[in-house]
Amino acid sequence: MNKTLTLLSSAFLLAGASCAFAASSTDLTVTGTITPAACTPSLSNGGLVDNGKISAKDLNPTQNTELGKHPLQLTVACDASTQFALNPIDNRAGTASTSGWFGLGLTDANEKLGFVYVAVRNALADGQPASAISSEDEGLTWESTGWTIAGVLLSVGSASDSSAPIAVKDLTMDFEVQTFIAPANNLTLTDEVDMDGSATFEMKYL
Repeated sequence: MNKTLTLLSSAFLLAGASCAFAASSTDLTVTGTITPAACTPSLSNGGLVDNGKISAKDLNPTQNTELGKHPLQLTVACDASTQFALNPIDNRAGTASTSGWFGLGLTDANEKLGFVYVAVRNALADGQPASAISSEDEGLTWESTGWTIAGVLLSVGSASDSSAPIAVKDLTMDFEVQTFIAPANNLTLTDEVDMDGSATFEMKYL
């Protein structure tokens, strides 16, 4: 009798273990699409904005100092009409003196030197006027925009509809790059300080 009870108990334990294993499993699903199209982005002047040397005494002590507007043209050339976006990456993340814009690096005293604002103008999709659009939710929704910032996708919609990206073969878009220096009273400027803004525009196929 005791032997029989022992076997039955073991059977129940094994059955319970089987249920526990089933409830503790999960699936990994890998998806994606290989696209035959390829797009190449580029910026005029090699993407370089040179503000030259600025005297510390010419900086505003209590407000941001704007160092002028510098035009660059973005072009994207694709093998065929393709839906895409550009993902701006701030290579100096965390150094912008005004949050939301691209960083300009730090002084030797670890102070935020300023920030870079990039306005977007005159988008042309295959030679036709288009709307610059942006998405803050990885492409789920889109709206018209006049600037580009890190982590917010940038693309183009038709001139009459900014709710979704359109397929484009050749895109041109004007950037207006503005460099701002933080109030001089907040900075240690006893030695030369290099402006060190840097951003990468990464292709993202939609």
